Amino acid sequence: MGTAALGTFFWGIATGVAMIKGGLSPVQAIGMTIVVFSGTAQLAALPLMIEGAALPVIWLTATLANLRFVLYSAITANEFRRLPLARRFGLGWLTTDSGIATYLHHREAFAAQPRRRAGLYAGINGLTYGAWISGTVIGVVLAGSLPDSPRLAFAGVLAILGLVGAMLRDAPAWANAAVAGILATLATDWPFRSGLFLAILAGALVATVMTRQPVQPGKPA
Repeated sequence: MGTAALGTFFWGIATGVAMIKGGLSPVQAIGMTIVVFSGTAQLAALPLMIEGAALPVIWLTATLANLRFVLYSAITANEFRRLPLARRFGLGWLTTDSGIATYLHHREAFAAQPRRRAGLYAGINGLTYGAWISGTVIGVVLAGSLPDSPRLAFAGVLAILGLVGAMLRDAPAWANAAVAGILATLATDWPFRSGLFLAILAGALVATVMTRQPVQPGKPA
């Protein structure tokens, strides 16, 4: 998980800088990071917050940016179904893109131990959370000494590429990246960035279908 956590750390730095440059105070930026825990939602909502958009518009935008987590939750729902509701909510809130990819790669080692699988899931995503918070705090601190430049946005792109590269371990991951990348490119000019949301959902759906376990004879689907 170290490579993905390092990518998350640098993505957090870029996001922290972006939030300060966008007009948030250090307290607001760090507070948003701790509570929201989603760079995609934060950066999607930030321009709307700056422009004074209505709260329902901001909420809807953040929800659309995070729809992929519905699919992530569906993938792991059966594995944690017997855990207390509060713990399931905690695991759901900790879920990250890189974390769930790493978990799915290693979960077979704990196939018959749901509580240990939950510990594995929490540990992987908890490491990501720590890297995200620490990176964002450093970004917030550094923002005041950095000039306004488009190159800062490119640094964020490099961090995302590092995260994606660490997750390309099998055929479903490559299919996810290929489908999402192609759709995002073709739909660049769609209004309200709807092409980006379509790309996220399509890529996640393809990976979900490819990782679905075959139904055993005599058992319901």
